[in-house]
Amino acid sequence: MALLRKGSSRISEDNFNCRLTREKAKTGAVSAALAWNDPSDLDLHATVILAGGGRAKIDYQNKKAAGGYLDVDMHARDGDEVAEPVENIFWKKPPAGVYSITAKLYVKRGTREAAVPFRAVLKRDGEDDLSKEGALGNESGKRELEVFRFLVDEDGEITMGKVGDPLPEAKPAPIVAMKAVKGMKAMKAMKVMKVSTIAKGKKKYVKVWTGQKLKTTKGLKKEDLIKSKGGKIVSAKRSKAGKESKWAVATAKARAVKGYTGFKAIKKGTSFYEKAKEFM
Repeated sequence: MALLRKGSSRISEDNFNCRLTREKAKTGAVSAALAWNDPSDLDLHATVILAGGGRAKIDYQNKKAAGGYLDVDMHARDGDEVAEPVENIFWKKPPAGVYSITAKLYVKRGTREAAVPFRAVLKRDGEDDLSKEGALGNESGKRELEVFRFLVDEDGEITMGKVGDPLPEAKPAPIVAMKAVKGMKAMKAMKVMKVSTIAKGKKKYVKVWTGQKLKTTKGLKKEDLIKSKGGKIVSAKRSKAGKESKWAVATAKARAVKGYTGFKAIKKGTSFYEKAKEFM
């Protein structure tokens, strides 16, 4: 089943799947993917209203939730742009609930004034792929668009829903009951849990930036961090070093000589690349 308007997409099915293969995107009982041809940063989000209670969100800030995982996230940082970006969220075994898949324009890059067109694909075990196109930003006036809505029942069966309808209210999340501790001896034996002030893992910078943790394992505190143009929290020292590196300076000089403005990819074998090498 396809939801594409004739002649409106520049991303073929084969090209879309090649991008997923290139990035080693994973699949499961259900997966959603997003592709576009632009240096801008488009994001794929999933909101899940769980049948058992609670609401979960999967995006670039919270890549794992409700049994799903955002395993491909591209164009998050300036300078990491590629010609054919793609993003992917997959569920090996999605829990029962209502699922909303949304495409969002996070950062507009380049000199293109028109809206950024995209193609989204929903894959389900044993079913034909669903595909939808749209455009975000500028002339479209939209910065986010729901592309798929579906329901997963307790048996794992998937039923498509109507895009754009209000999401149901989330039931209160279940409270996990703690076993009663019997006897004063058991109470005395309980140890007070110490909460670490050291941030670890992929989100360590975000935890320090938002005040959840005091510093990273390498001692970086909030004053040692900055927010990049792409909205990511990064080390101020490393960011400065990258901007002042010999290659960055050489590339800037080459851009000036070539008269380039806006986004311009630098590839081996091009005159742009050769000019940058001269300045190196």
